[in-house]
Amino acid sequence: MLKDFSIPEDWENIQLIGNYHAHNYLCGHAGGTVSDYAEEAVAHGMRIMGISDHCASPAEAYDPNFFSAYNIGDEYLPQFDAAERLYGDKVRILRGVEIEYFEGHDDYYKLLAEKLDYMVLGQHMFLRKGVLYNSFVDGTDDKSVSAYFDNVCTAIESGYFAMIAHPDLIFYRRPKITHVMVEAMERTVKLAADKKIPLELNANGIRYHGFRYPTEELISLCKKYDARVVVSSDAHSPDSLCDKYICALYAYAKNNGLNVVDEIV
Repeated sequence: MLKDFSIPEDWENIQLIGNYHAHNYLCGHAGGTVSDYAEEAVAHGMRIMGISDHCASPAEAYDPNFFSAYNIGDEYLPQFDAAERLYGDKVRILRGVEIEYFEGHDDYYKLLAEKLDYMVLGQHMFLRKGVLYNSFVDGTDDKSVSAYFDNVCTAIESGYFAMIAHPDLIFYRRPKITHVMVEAMERTVKLAADKKIPLELNANGIRYHGFRYPTEELISLCKKYDARVVVSSDAHSPDSLCDKYICALYAYAKNNGLNVVDEIV
C-alpha cells in the first residue's frame, strides 16, 4: 500500500479535470460505450474525456481478438462520433487506444496515429532476448524487469505515445524490488521526464489489484526527476470513471507534490 494513502471522506468533492485511460466493451473484459462514458464524465463536471481501449499490436502479441489499425473504423471510431453528437458541447472527447510497442512496425503505428488523437503505451508484453514475456504471469527477476523497462524506454524514444500507462506494471507479482530493478525504472522515469511524457498513476492497481501498482518506488522517482504524472482511472466500466479510487489517488498525487498534469494532448 502507498504510504499515507487513504480515501478522504469528502472524495466526492474532488474535481477531476480529465481522464485518458478507459476501456469499453470491445476489449471483451470491460463494459459500456463511449457515449456511456461521456455521460458519466458530464455528470461529474469533467472537461476532457479520452477512451483508450485495447488495440492489437502489429504482431498481435497480446490478443488477436482486439481491434487493429486496419478495422478500427468498423465499431470503435463510430462510437466517438455518436458520443460527440450527444455530449460534444459539454465535454471534449478524445479518440485514443492503449497498445504495446514493438520495434520495426512504424507503418502500423503511423496508420493508427493518423486516425487518433493520442496513443497510450500499455506494455503488458515485452521482449527479452527475442522471447515474449507477459508481465502478469512470467518471472520477474532482475534481467526480466530490466528487459521490461528497456522495452518501455524504446517506446518512449519512438515518439508515438502521449502517456505511459502503469509504468510499474512489471511489479504486479510483487517481487522483492532490488537495486537493479530500481535502477532500470530510474532510467525510464528520467527519460520520460526529459521527453516530457507523462507517467501514469493507475487507480486500477488500487481498485482491483490491491496496491500492486503504483509503487512507492515510482512515486519517489517521479518526485526526484519532477516527471510529469497523469492520474488515470483505467476504468473498465463507466461507474469507475470518477469513483473514490481515482479521486483519492488524484488528491494523493497533488498533496505529495507530484508534477500532476491534467492535459496530455
